[in-house]
Amino acid sequence: MFYLLLVILGLIYVIINPFSESSILPKCIIHSTTGYYCPGCGLQRALHAFFTGDFVLAFSMNPLVFLALVILCIDFLFLLLKWERLRPVPPIVNSHAALITIVVILLLFMVLRNVNSEYLEFLKPLG
Repeated sequence: MFYLLLVILGLIYVIINPFSESSILPKCIIHSTTGYYCPGCGLQRALHAFFTGDFVLAFSMNPLVFLALVILCIDFLFLLLKWERLRPVPPIVNSHAALITIVVILLLFMVLRNVNSEYLEFLKPLG
């Protein structure tokens, strides 16, 4: 119950507080010190855009977070409908191979979003 309350409070904060300079959340340490984008750069802006219904902006801020949010929303819907067998997240979390794959995807995403190529510009957060 405590975790649900934290998630609800976090969502309220993300929806109410747009991604502005006055945010109480810290800037990305990796981007501030190195200039490189980490897999989480654009996360707060993507969450705000996603939960206010601007899915195109959410995808452009952080495509990986957008896809994860879609999977989590589908999983939550299956949980509400009590379709336990079809839920995508529990099998992923319980598999070591899946967790290693997620880490590899995160590392690959971080490398690709820092490559200077016109074909990979969509991976960089806007702004």
